[in-house]
Amino acid sequence: MNGTRTLIMTIVFLFAAIFVAGCVAPSAPAPVQTQPPTTIVPTSLPPAVATTPMSTIASSVTTITVTSIPVTTGTEKEILHEKGMLTTTTFQTYDFKALGYKFLYPNDKFRITLKAEKPVLGYAVNSEQALQLQGSTLVPHYESYSKNIQWGLVKSSMVLEKATDVTKEFTVEEVGPISYVVDGRWMSFEPIYDGTAPFSYELIITKTSGPTAQNFNF
Repeated sequence: MNGTRTLIMTIVFLFAAIFVAGCVAPSAPAPVQTQPPTTIVPTSLPPAVATTPMSTIASSVTTITVTSIPVTTGTEKEILHEKGMLTTTTFQTYDFKALGYKFLYPNDKFRITLKAEKPVLGYAVNSEQALQLQGSTLVPHYESYSKNIQWGLVKSSMVLEKATDVTKEFTVEEVGPISYVVDGRWMSFEPIYDGTAPFSYELIITKTSGPTAQNFNF
């Protein structure tokens, strides 16, 4: 009887121990459910990007030709660009009438550039006096009493003395027909220039301003 009771109590105690152990034992963590990736299917295609076709620009080549034709820059006008040859016994005249100006007027302004291989004279005179320069009477020369060139009866203006590379501006003071002269004859009075070979010169006349704005055809 006692043995049976002991067996029953032992079984009860064993079941109680198992029950308590089941309640105290930690439970395994619940498995984490991962959300499968969602694939988004576009319902419409993106707008097409308009592309501009590349244009080909044809290259052009500009050829610049430099000549001695008179040119105009702003208010200035080159009316003469001349090259020539002189000797110690010759001169060359340029009538402003042939350049488009029958008369020059007070306050007409000009820039004269004169270059030469030998020192020459440049000067403006009345066109009638220019015709009198021929011969041996009205030959410009230097005298011991003056440092300035002497012409006798010739009235000159816009004078450039012993010019080899000179640029100077002048203002007309009197109305009249004018000619410009490039003259090498003064050297014939100077022994140092005896036997001088012919030489070149270059004359540029530019009208910079003044009342005579138009050209004349006469």
